[in-house]
Amino acid sequence: SAHGQDEALAAADRGADAVSLSPIFASASKPGYGPALGLERLARIAAASPLPVVALGGIEDEVRAWVCLEAGAAAVAIMGAAMRAADPAAVFARLARATRLDGVVSQDPVSRTGGS
Repeated sequence: SAHGQDEALAAADRGADAVSLSPIFASASKPGYGPALGLERLARIAAASPLPVVALGGIEDEVRAWVCLEAGAAAVAIMGAAMRAADPAAVFARLARATRLDGVVSQDPVSRTGGS
């Protein structure tokens, strides 16, 4: 888990297969990790990282999921939106459809990006 570029790059040095980066957007689930990184920083960190980057934090809907992928994230992860939902499976299904991963609820970011 990383909260900036230095931590994301350090994860590769420690042998990680992927790195989560958060918070991308303001998030009640991640209040102690500083201000939201935003899409521009996500894009810069994803481009610099030798690892697949999984965007996390404040990804509450399909639009936010999609723009994270467009910015270079290998995958997105959600937490709060699913925990607050009456039907968490429906939240995952809706996001999967919106990001063209229909039928995939959990996607291995390493195999998705061709990493090892």
